[in-house]
Amino acid sequence: MNNFDQTKPTSHSKKVFDSLANPVAMASINSGVGKTVLVTGGSGYVAAEVLNSFLIRGYNVKTTVRNEASAEKIKKSHAKYLDQLSFAIVKDLQLPGGHDEAVKGVDGVIHTASPFVLQVEDNARDLLEPAVNGTLEVLKSVQKNNPAVKRVVITSSFAAIIDIFQGPRPGYTYTEKDWNPTTYDVAANPSTPGGVSYYIYRLINGTSSSVPETSFFGFVDVRDLAEAHVRAYESEDAAGQRYITCSGGYTYQQICDVIRAEFPGKRDVVPEGNVGEKYPDVYVVDNGKIRRELGMEFRSLKTCVVDMVEQFIEYEKA
Repeated sequence: MNNFDQTKPTSHSKKVFDSLANPVAMASINSGVGKTVLVTGGSGYVAAEVLNSFLIRGYNVKTTVRNEASAEKIKKSHAKYLDQLSFAIVKDLQLPGGHDEAVKGVDGVIHTASPFVLQVEDNARDLLEPAVNGTLEVLKSVQKNNPAVKRVVITSSFAAIIDIFQGPRPGYTYTEKDWNPTTYDVAANPSTPGGVSYYIYRLINGTSSSVPETSFFGFVDVRDLAEAHVRAYESEDAAGQRYITCSGGYTYQQICDVIRAEFPGKRDVVPEGNVGEKYPDVYVVDNGKIRRELGMEFRSLKTCVVDMVEQFIEYEKA
């Protein structure tokens, strides 16, 4: 997450959306009354929760979507806040001037929009270039059409920090000072990404017969990630800063252990693996900066997994 100062499932259960029940979010309730922010890519998984975190504080939120159908889905999932929501159609992230109208009349911008496609024909064309060019186009539109914007918060990725060619790096601590040294040519040919939520769903529906291999050893609850966006936007000290939003480490064995312990009815389908297996000797992700400077607190792995599984169970009943 980067700050620039100028002065899959996308459905969510009530538990996820009701951030008022989260004491982390209570401190700034009503801090956004009378203010407007633009959240790009509002139909995305992260953006859906970012929308909620700003709306619940009283902000008016304008969000970009590719079409009216996406806008209607957001209206349905955020029906409680229709009087605070507005939309701007941006069909192509890379289109020059595509965000010119969207940035007008807002006090700040939260740029979460970025392509997330599991299967692509050309990684550079379909993933890398849209991510880079889309961000540049948003910044150009702000500079040209709304220089009064207070702040731009950009959602980045741990992929911008980790050096995957170093492997698990036992004893190493990743911080905001780290940058992925991968060249453009290598970045244009990444391995296929996969979300933890995707694998958790496969675990509880019986699709995964064995414990998945853990590739990355850091996680964050999407609700905490959304909270971090708001705090980065509202804090004067966050200007020009980079923050890692990470709760801690995890393995899929730990996830399986939690599910089997907390949901006895799923024990027959969730692989047992090596119960209580020792945590591997791998790198650590330091979240000290965001805790100190933005006062962030993070949900535990157990809370994250239990809430997600409960949400999936509700989804299956619907």
